[in-house]
This record gives sequence, C-alpha cells and structure tokens, in this order.
Amino acid sequence: DPYDQAVAVVLRDGKASTSYIQRRLGIGYNRAASIIEKMEKEGIVGPANHAGKREILVPTEDDKF
Repeated sequence: DPYDQAVAVVLRDGKASTSYIQRRLGIGYNRAASIIEKMEKEGIVGPANHAGKREILVPTEDDKF
C-alpha cells in the first residue's frame, strides 16, 4: 500500500514533503499530494511551511533512545 510505504519513509527519514514522497515511491505528484494530505489529517505531519516541508508530529526513528 503506497500510503503505508509513505508513512514508513517519512518516519524513517524524518522528511515529509509531496516531492520527497513522489521521488521515494516513484509515484505521481497528485497521488503523493493526497497521501501527504491524509497524513496531515491523521496527525502524522503538520501543515506545509513556505518551502513545502512539513513538521513530523509523531516520533521518528531518530527520536528513539
């Protein structure tokens, strides 16, 4: 499932943007954008900043002790 793959990539890499998901999963812009929007609705990522990047709101791999 592309959504689950995208969540795993975001949590592993600590990066969340439409273009990043698009590149990492090899999917189109519209699909990547809808995945990012779903992540925002579910509280995984915050809203996009001026550069299109988003804060990750759940613990990532780097946050583990």
